[in-house]
Amino acid sequence: MGEYVLSCCSTADLSKEYLTKRDIKYLCFHFALNQQEYIDDFGASVPPQELYSRMLAGEEAKTSQVSAGEYSDFFEKALKEGKDILHVTLSTGISGTYNSACVARDMLAENYPDRKIYVVDSLGASSGYGLFMDALADMRDSGAGIDELYEWALAHRRNVHHWFFSSDLTFYIRGDCPKTQMVQNFLPLVMGK
Repeated sequence: MGEYVLSCCSTADLSKEYLTKRDIKYLCFHFALNQQEYIDDFGASVPPQELYSRMLAGEEAKTSQVSAGEYSDFFEKALKEGKDILHVTLSTGISGTYNSACVARDMLAENYPDRKIYVVDSLGASSGYGLFMDALADMRDSGAGIDELYEWALAHRRNVHHWFFSSDLTFYIRGDCPKTQMVQNFLPLVMGK
C-alpha cells in the first residue's frame, strides 16, 4: 500500500468489510428518521430493511453531509502519521460535502505545509462512486503515487456511467433540491396526469 491515504465517504455504497479489505479509509454521512439522528454506519445502527420499512411507513428521512470539522479530524489523523491524503467525495451535484472537505484541507494546510491533501469531486454517487474508488485502489496497489492517482481521478471521473433503477418514485419527490423539483415537475407527465 502507498505512503498516502485513499479515502471516500460512506455514500460510495461499498461495504465496511470491502473498504477495510481494500485499505480505503472512509467517513460516515449522517441521516435522521423522524428527527432521530444516526450515523450511516453500514446498517449497524439501523439495518437497511428497517430503514426502508420505516420510510415506507411514512417516517421522514433526511441525510446530512460530513462537516468540515469531521473532515479536519479525519484528515489530521493521517497527517500526524506523516501521510498524504487523496479523498474522493460524493458529487457536488447532490451534496456540499466536497466544499466541507476543501474547507478542512485549507484549514490543515497551514499546519502541515509539507503534506499533500487532494480532494476530488467524484461527480458520481452510489455504486458508480464505489466502482471509481475500486479503480483508484487498484492503481494505488499497482504502485501509482498520489500525484499520478490524483491526475488520473480528475481525468477519468466523467468516464463512469451511472444507472439508477427504482420501482417507486415516492422518495424522489420528497426532497427539496432543484433536481427533485425537476422530478416533481416531470412526474405528472410520466404518470399521465
